[in-house]
Amino acid sequence: MMFDVHTHNHNPKWDAVVNCNTLADTKKFKRFSIGIHPWDITPDWREELDVIEHSENVRFCTAIGETGIDRANTSSNLNIACQTEVFEEHIRLARQFSKPLIIHCVKAFDIVAGILKKCKFDNPVIFHGFRGKQEMARQLLSSGYYLSFGLRFNELSIIEAYKSRKMFLETDDSGENINSVYKAASKALNISPTDIEVPGIFTS
Repeated sequence: MMFDVHTHNHNPKWDAVVNCNTLADTKKFKRFSIGIHPWDITPDWREELDVIEHSENVRFCTAIGETGIDRANTSSNLNIACQTEVFEEHIRLARQFSKPLIIHCVKAFDIVAGILKKCKFDNPVIFHGFRGKQEMARQLLSSGYYLSFGLRFNELSIIEAYKSRKMFLETDDSGENINSVYKAASKALNISPTDIEVPGIFTS
């Protein structure tokens, strides 16, 4: 079965972890993640996260996120210190509710990995939309992290992740069907799309 570990599509016709921005949305889906995207951080983020923390739905989420650090974020005046503070609060929530983290990381792998290490976070961590090179993939995989790939990826990195059995696939906000992502991955992996296996941490 084809599984989408991260999608913004709120009407998927396949098994998926749906990214939700509001608690109201979480009631619609079997699998969902909840959190504050780095682009969506506002001055009221503490209150927003407090609402999530004390909601009934958070305990039923599949993962916390997406959350992380974005050095290329030009949509706001958020600095890295603020993003870091918000990220660390998501880590606290994920630990509190024993949930995995879905990570948004742009040009900040050193910062994110350092924070995860400092916080001694040992629940599953999925770096979504990974497009980095093989060397970076190896570093993250060696730390026990999972990598998720969309339609655009480095072929050597996806092969590395698949060999490590830590590869997920996703549609993110592309509007594509997960079948298209599996077909693209199958060419790089040189196997049939139906033979691709992903970790069963969410579906087993």
